[in-house]
Amino acid sequence: MELRDLELRDNELQDSGVRALSAGLEDSHCKLQRLGLSGCSVTQAGCNSLASALCSNPSHLIELDLSYNHPGDSGVRALSAAKLDTLTLLVDHGGENRTKPGPRKYGCQLTLDPNTAHRELSLSDGNRKVTHTPGREEPYPDHPERFESVPQVMCRESVCERCYWEAEFSVSEEVGEVCIAVTDKGISRKGKYG
Repeated sequence: MELRDLELRDNELQDSGVRALSAGLEDSHCKLQRLGLSGCSVTQAGCNSLASALCSNPSHLIELDLSYNHPGDSGVRALSAAKLDTLTLLVDHGGENRTKPGPRKYGCQLTLDPNTAHRELSLSDGNRKVTHTPGREEPYPDHPERFESVPQVMCRESVCERCYWEAEFSVSEEVGEVCIAVTDKGISRKGKYG
């Protein structure tokens, strides 16, 4: 049995791992057709290793997925120069965040939605900070998505894939607790439990 598809996406393979993988691609017995390295922290150096391997052994590789990496222009040029007419090279990248190691590659900036904010919550810092102000209501206009009973607020952005975010919080004696949760838009805005 021959290995035809190898999917290694979202590993911290990095350039050192790609160098080791490239040694296998140089082997004349390699029959790999599809290689998925999406989100593996591969840079120009890793692309150069792959290009060298592909030039030394024009393999059966027909698809190389390097999306969500940081190959740089010269890395893409090196792979393109391998002149493998049958190779489809995928190099779309998701920006700087996606080239960070670990879960931070899925980092996202979330903003709070003033249309959902309970009236005892004050938003500031570009809707990225919330302060509970018991007994003092903010003059938010009426909105059908506003939480009415429980001091809650939702983020404006919907998250439908992997996402990493951090939150800083402090608790005062007046407020007592902070709860951070993930929910869907269908959460009740009225009644005792929000």
